[in-house]
Amino acid sequence: MKRILTSILLLFIVTFAPAEESARIAVAKVDFNEVDDLLVKVVLSKKGNNELRDRYYAKKRAEKEAQNRMQEKIVRGESFNPMEAAKSFMHDDTDKKKVQQLCEKHLLELIEVIFDGRYDLVFKDDYRSSLIYSKITIDDVTVIIKQELLKALPQE
Repeated sequence: MKRILTSILLLFIVTFAPAEESARIAVAKVDFNEVDDLLVKVVLSKKGNNELRDRYYAKKRAEKEAQNRMQEKIVRGESFNPMEAAKSFMHDDTDKKKVQQLCEKHLLELIEVIFDGRYDLVFKDDYRSSLIYSKITIDDVTVIIKQELLKALPQE
């Protein structure tokens, strides 16, 4: 009886031990706030991004100038139009989105080159989005959660 149980136990160990080793996942984190400015500079300095760089920095300067004008008026006690101030900050900026996409693409390429596949998951330590790169499938359950929350809303 002991021989049979020992054989079965040995069979389980041989069968499941390699599976447990392959299930280990290496995870890394990137503090995007620490590298964001450098990443933008590197991406915009690449050949072919001249026009995008000029537009991006021009919009950044215009936002900064609008903010400075508003602050100066507040300090001097002058009245200002809050709608005009809001317009200078709230606009659909496709260039900013394009730069962000190029930065994430470049960051992915850097991760693949520098770490040579060592990490399975890399998280972006930022308030907007966290997942940057994954070698495993991750199910997005956002739609299902949203549907359940909509169902849970009280009837008016």
